Amino acid sequence: MSESLPLMLKELRLPAFGQHYRHFQDQAAEHAWGYSQYLAALCEQEVAQRFQSRISNWTHEAKLPRGKSFATLALPELPQAAQKKIIALRDNTQWASQADNVLLIGPSGVGKSHGRSIGVAFD
Repeated sequence: MSESLPLMLKELRLPAFGQHYRHFQDQAAEHAWGYSQYLAALCEQEVAQRFQSRISNWTHEAKLPRGKSFATLALPELPQAAQKKIIALRDNTQWASQADNVLLIGPSGVGKSHGRSIGVAFD
Protein backbone atom coordinates (compact mmCIF):
# COMPACT_ATOMS: atom_id res chain seq x y z
CA MET A 1 0.00 0.00 0.00
CA SER A 2 2.74 2.51 0.93
CA GLU A 3 4.42 1.94 -2.46
CA SER A 4 1.27 3.01 -4.28
CA LEU A 5 0.58 6.00 -2.01
CA PRO A 6 2.70 8.51 -3.98
CA LEU A 7 0.95 7.45 -7.20
CA MET A 8 -2.48 7.83 -5.63
CA LEU A 9 -1.61 11.24 -4.19
CA LYS A 10 -0.40 12.34 -7.62
CA GLU A 11 -3.61 11.06 -9.22
CA LEU A 12 -5.66 12.93 -6.61
CA ARG A 13 -3.58 16.06 -7.32
CA LEU A 14 -2.29 16.41 -3.76
CA PRO A 15 1.34 17.33 -4.37
CA ALA A 16 2.01 18.70 -0.87
CA PHE A 17 0.72 15.46 0.64
CA GLY A 18 3.16 13.57 -1.57
CA GLN A 19 6.06 15.81 -0.60
CA HIS A 20 5.41 15.92 3.13
CA TYR A 21 3.57 12.79 4.26
CA ARG A 22 6.74 10.98 5.34
CA HIS A 23 8.04 13.98 7.29
CA PHE A 24 4.71 14.44 9.08
CA GLN A 25 4.47 10.69 9.62
CA ASP A 26 7.77 10.86 11.51
CA GLN A 27 6.60 13.91 13.48
CA ALA A 28 3.31 12.20 14.30
CA ALA A 29 5.14 9.17 15.65
CA GLU A 30 7.59 11.33 17.60
CA HIS A 31 4.90 13.54 19.17
CA ALA A 32 2.15 10.90 19.46
CA TRP A 33 -0.25 12.70 17.13
CA GLY A 34 -3.60 11.18 16.42
CA TYR A 35 -4.80 10.51 12.88
CA SER A 36 -6.76 13.75 12.67
CA GLN A 37 -3.77 15.85 13.78
CA TYR A 38 -1.56 14.14 11.20
CA LEU A 39 -4.15 14.68 8.48
CA ALA A 40 -4.65 18.31 9.54
CA ALA A 41 -0.90 18.97 9.26
CA LEU A 42 -0.87 17.54 5.73
CA CYS A 43 -3.96 19.54 4.78
CA GLU A 44 -2.38 22.75 6.09
CA GLN A 45 0.66 22.12 3.88
CA GLU A 46 -1.54 21.45 0.86
CA VAL A 47 -3.63 24.58 1.42
CA ALA A 48 -0.53 26.74 1.93
CA GLN A 49 1.19 25.36 -1.17
CA ARG A 50 -1.92 25.89 -3.30
CA PHE A 51 -2.27 29.46 -2.03
CA GLN A 52 1.38 30.20 -2.85
CA SER A 53 0.92 28.67 -6.29
CA ARG A 54 -2.18 30.80 -6.88
CA ILE A 55 -0.35 33.98 -5.85
CA SER A 56 2.54 33.07 -8.16
CA ASN A 57 0.18 32.41 -11.06
CA TRP A 58 -1.75 35.65 -10.51
CA THR A 59 1.48 37.64 -10.32
CA HIS A 60 2.75 36.03 -13.52
CA GLU A 61 -0.56 36.57 -15.36
CA ALA A 62 -0.70 40.21 -14.25
CA LYS A 63 2.87 40.71 -15.53
CA LEU A 64 3.67 42.69 -12.41
CA PRO A 65 7.23 43.97 -12.20
CA ARG A 66 9.38 42.29 -9.55
CA GLY A 67 10.81 44.15 -6.58
CA LYS A 68 8.41 47.05 -6.61
CA SER A 69 6.70 47.87 -3.33
CA PHE A 70 5.85 50.77 -1.07
CA ALA A 71 9.35 50.42 0.41
CA THR A 72 11.07 51.00 -2.95
CA LEU A 73 8.78 53.81 -4.12
CA ALA A 74 10.51 57.21 -4.18
CA LEU A 75 7.73 59.20 -2.50
CA PRO A 76 9.62 62.54 -2.36
CA GLU A 77 9.76 62.60 -6.15
CA LEU A 78 5.95 62.61 -6.41
CA PRO A 79 3.55 65.53 -6.00
CA GLN A 80 2.33 66.13 -2.43
CA ALA A 81 -1.27 65.15 -3.33
CA ALA A 82 -0.10 61.81 -4.77
CA GLN A 83 2.10 61.19 -1.72
CA LYS A 84 -0.89 61.57 0.60
CA LYS A 85 -2.97 59.13 -1.45
CA ILE A 86 -0.15 56.60 -1.56
CA ILE A 87 0.40 56.81 2.18
CA ALA A 88 -3.34 56.36 2.76
CA LEU A 89 -3.40 53.26 0.54
CA ARG A 90 -0.27 51.89 2.21
CA ASP A 91 -1.60 52.42 5.74
CA ASN A 92 -5.12 51.13 5.09
CA THR A 93 -5.00 47.95 3.00
CA GLN A 94 -8.68 47.15 3.35
CA TRP A 95 -9.08 47.96 -0.37
CA ALA A 96 -6.88 44.96 -1.18
CA SER A 97 -8.71 42.62 1.19
CA GLN A 98 -11.99 43.56 -0.48
CA ALA A 99 -10.44 43.08 -3.93
CA ASP A 100 -11.31 46.67 -4.87
CA ASN A 101 -9.88 48.09 -8.08
CA VAL A 102 -7.39 50.94 -8.08
CA LEU A 103 -7.04 52.90 -11.32
CA LEU A 104 -3.72 54.39 -12.32
CA ILE A 105 -4.00 57.51 -14.44
CA GLY A 106 -1.17 59.86 -15.26
CA PRO A 107 1.39 60.97 -17.79
CA SER A 108 4.32 58.90 -18.91
CA GLY A 109 7.15 58.54 -16.40
CA VAL A 110 5.28 59.27 -13.15
CA GLY A 111 5.63 55.77 -11.69
CA LYS A 112 2.36 54.13 -12.70
CA SER A 113 4.06 50.82 -13.44
CA HIS A 114 5.62 50.94 -9.98
CA GLY A 115 2.23 51.73 -8.51
CA ARG A 116 0.59 48.96 -10.51
CA SER A 117 2.29 46.32 -8.43
CA ILE A 118 1.18 47.93 -5.17
CA GLY A 119 -2.19 49.36 -6.18
CA VAL A 120 -1.45 53.09 -6.15
CA ALA A 121 -3.66 55.77 -7.70
CA PHE A 122 -2.14 58.88 -9.26
CA ASP A 123 -3.99 61.95 -10.46
